[in-house]
Amino acid sequence: MHPIAENISKIDLFKPLSFNSIENIIKSGDNIIKNFEKKEPILFRTEPVDDLMVLIFGEVVTEMSDFNGKVMQVERIKSPSLLAPGFVFASKNISPVDIISDEKTTILYISKSQILKYCNENQDFLKSLLEVISKKVIFLSQKLYFNSMKSIKEKIIFYLMQLYNQQGKTYEIILPVSIEEMSHIFGVARPSLSREFLKLEECGIIKKEGNKILLLNKNELYF
Repeated sequence: MHPIAENISKIDLFKPLSFNSIENIIKSGDNIIKNFEKKEPILFRTEPVDDLMVLIFGEVVTEMSDFNGKVMQVERIKSPSLLAPGFVFASKNISPVDIISDEKTTILYISKSQILKYCNENQDFLKSLLEVISKKVIFLSQKLYFNSMKSIKEKIIFYLMQLYNQQGKTYEIILPVSIEEMSHIFGVARPSLSREFLKLEECGIIKKEGNKILLLNKNELYF
């Protein structure tokens, strides 16, 4: 099987399609494949999302910046995955974030007309598309709730509890990003974030060992 088709088949949206259908998508003259170098912009905020972007190889970050130039990381997305799927069919299909490659990246752009074609022909594909968009809405709702938190401590606790639930509710949590990158996710200064982690350690709530967080008193991780 074509390596691109193999990666695309791993994405939930395309699981209802046969391998032949996926390979036809790749070969279609309506769709294009682009390669990006590390740190190369893929899509700027305020640009239209005209096609469904399929991240085949590589990894990207989505970012937002305020009027003062302060950058906040919204999401880190690893391949294979979809980029901005909810905006393709929006009446105002303008991207609210910058999408930047974090390593060498390959993206397949699938035309809106072809996505609609598969929705009409395959009800399971349509259902998968709706599920993908729904999951993205839930993620953005959680992100909005996260950003509404006033203190860094609240953000750390919310983040750790998310990881706790995602990683099988084990008392040893693996941080998927560095403190530097976490500060961008939180939208705070790195020294301030480090101080809050130190305070949690001093209170006997956690113990930080490299990229591991040991939950010493989970009952205190609530606010």
